[in-house]
Amino acid sequence: MNPWTPLVAATFGWAAGSVLTRAVLLRGVNTWTVIPLRMLFALISLAAVIVATRRFWTTDLRAWRRGLVLGTLAMGVPMVLMTLAFEDLPVSLGGLLVALIPLSTIGAAHFLVEGERFQARTLPGMLLALVGSALLVGAGGSAEGVDNLWRGVVLMVAGVLAAGIGGALSRRYALEVPSDDLVLPQFSVNTVLVAVALPLVFGFDVETVDPASWWMIAGVGVLGTTLAFGSFLVAAGINPASRLALISYAIPVLSVLLAVVFLGESLTLMMIAGAVLILVGVVLAERFTSTHVPEPGVATATP
Repeated sequence: MNPWTPLVAATFGWAAGSVLTRAVLLRGVNTWTVIPLRMLFALISLAAVIVATRRFWTTDLRAWRRGLVLGTLAMGVPMVLMTLAFEDLPVSLGGLLVALIPLSTIGAAHFLVEGERFQARTLPGMLLALVGSALLVGAGGSAEGVDNLWRGVVLMVAGVLAAGIGGALSRRYALEVPSDDLVLPQFSVNTVLVAVALPLVFGFDVETVDPASWWMIAGVGVLGTTLAFGSFLVAAGINPASRLALISYAIPVLSVLLAVVFLGESLTLMMIAGAVLILVGVVLAERFTSTHVPEPGVATATP
């Protein structure tokens, strides 16, 4: 497989998923209804892919143990936090904050991935990205559709931190277990968490889902979940960490473009300046990050 194919697929899936999530929340569907339905559609579409391609099925206990962690930390927690954030943030703001995920991953990888150690040379890039984030938050105060700016920002940043930990673990586990074998365990564990546990705790109001919202939620499940997360795990198995980081550069840009076109959101010069600072800072930080990690597939699997 061309190593760029899953990267492009994951980028499009996450960007489209952000826009569709915001769109369905604007229609009044409760977050605690969106997330379980999203995962049900995702698991159904993954089952169809497994039947059609005969890939991603596994009974490997090592993969299922790692899937328990990834399904919780790399998928479930970021999904809940970011969906809640989009209740208060337009995609043009929340989507750009997602660009901070590589910085979060750098920090997490220092502790979780052998060979990826934090270096002082990354600090200027990190500080530049944080200044850009401050500009985005300042611009968000006057953005249309922002009801509770700080609640949305805090939830999105928390989701970014969780996604960083999940990204570092994905890098680590993809070197220990074939990446195809991580897809089904991760999806299955997350489905149990969000489609069973969340409705029991927060309730489930399917009556608020109109026909158009059903299609949007299905899109979030198929594109923003199955395509995005599945493609990323495949990409993690055939790409070095430095190339995986390109996803985080492209997702915010594509998310904003889709939000402007389909949701009618607008951009201010301050938001554009903040986005540029974030992207430049992330590129600088990653450029000076030590990434002496074995190529995917050559590391010895651990029990």
